[in-house]
Amino acid sequence: MSENKQDTEEQIFEAASRVFQRKGYAGARMQEIADEADINKSMLHYYYRSKDKLFQKVYQREVSRFFPVIFKVLGSERPLDEKLEHLIDTYYAFLDENPRIAQFIIHEMSQHPERFRKFIREKGIQPPERFSRQISEEIDRGRMKKVDPRQLLISIVGLILFPFVARTMVELLFDLDEEQFLDFLNERKAFLVDFILNGINYKGHE
Repeated sequence: MSENKQDTEEQIFEAASRVFQRKGYAGARMQEIADEADINKSMLHYYYRSKDKLFQKVYQREVSRFFPVIFKVLGSERPLDEKLEHLIDTYYAFLDENPRIAQFIIHEMSQHPERFRKFIREKGIQPPERFSRQISEEIDRGRMKKVDPRQLLISIVGLILFPFVARTMVELLFDLDEEQFLDFLNERKAFLVDFILNGINYKGHE
């Protein structure tokens, strides 16, 4: 593939990603994607023959980006308290750069669970076993209360994601403008670390 052709394809792909994240599959139009990419519609169809094929590529890339962010940190050898702090920092940075990705994936997952399930299975995307082992080890050493690692993981992810998924509601409830919302998120990072560690009675690593 020539460099110009590759650049054009990437330009279309990034434009489609922005449109799909704003509108979802049902609301997106090929003309809108072409306009976003600053090309004509016939060129768009030359590179991607249908909206469905283009969406599939965008969706698969975004899912592939979304989950490894958290799984890479969870599978590291960091102590639990350091891992939690790093996880929150990493995810907030990722979501700040991709503010619509969580809503996009969750919406499309609920609309087409079979597509999401198929992709997850094909790619072998699953939480790292290291995290579950680490929780069991910390419990055995008396450093934290007994909890189900699955419940803990879902609670952590939910606490991180909620303000991004429900941003409009959070802004309206607390009368926040964009700058105040970002300040709220920065304050929340430190709050979450303390909140989660206190919730599991974590006593720290040696």
